[in-house]
Amino acid sequence: MPDFSDFNPNTVDDFVEAMINEVKDLGQSWWSTNKEIVPGYLRSLAEASLQTQAALASGLIDKDAADQAVRMQQAAFRQTVRFMKYMTLALSQRIVDTVFSLIGWALFNRTGVNFFPELVSPE
Repeated sequence: MPDFSDFNPNTVDDFVEAMINEVKDLGQSWWSTNKEIVPGYLRSLAEASLQTQAALASGLIDKDAADQAVRMQQAAFRQTVRFMKYMTLALSQRIVDTVFSLIGWALFNRTGVNFFPELVSPE
């Protein structure tokens, strides 16, 4: 988390701009990490699906084996979706922590009162 120890906005606009910038940075960081992951999973799923189709069409596997393969692919994709839900929840928590860290530092720097000691750690 960035150092907000000297954060002391004078206006609501300054406060909002800081929050937006931090949320934007978190979102961009999340996207740059995850934009490679999801397409990779989708590519893997598409390749497995095409291989299953080709094997079934050429008689290398029977209908039951193809059904089992497709169901395993479905289970794997469900895991991918669960992973993305988790990553989105993790991003949400980071956003909440960052925004309240900004709020906590702004309050602490103006009043000396630390409402969020888990997020604001003056030395």
